[in-house]
Amino acid sequence: MEQLLQKIKKLSEKEKKTLEQMVLKLTEEVGETSQAMLSYRQASGSEYKKLDLSDVKEECVDVILVALALFYKLSEDENELQDVLSKKVDKWSSVMT
Repeated sequence: MEQLLQKIKKLSEKEKKTLEQMVLKLTEEVGETSQAMLSYRQASGSEYKKLDLSDVKEECVDVILVALALFYKLSEDENELQDVLSKKVDKWSSVMT
């Protein structure tokens, strides 16, 4: 996993989009995830796309990639992602128990 994160970080350094454009791209990917889920669950008006669970998962990964690239554009600190993730997971854990 660490190797993948390092590869994503290196690729994000090559990203030419501005921060604002990256946020818009993230929003676009979230929308595509929503579309895939609606089609997968055969929501009225969406079933014609015939998307399945693998499509939903793929769109989720697109969201993760864009979010990580955006984070790496905003942070120079190698350990910040892990620190922030740990804090957020702890917070999430506290409300789930």
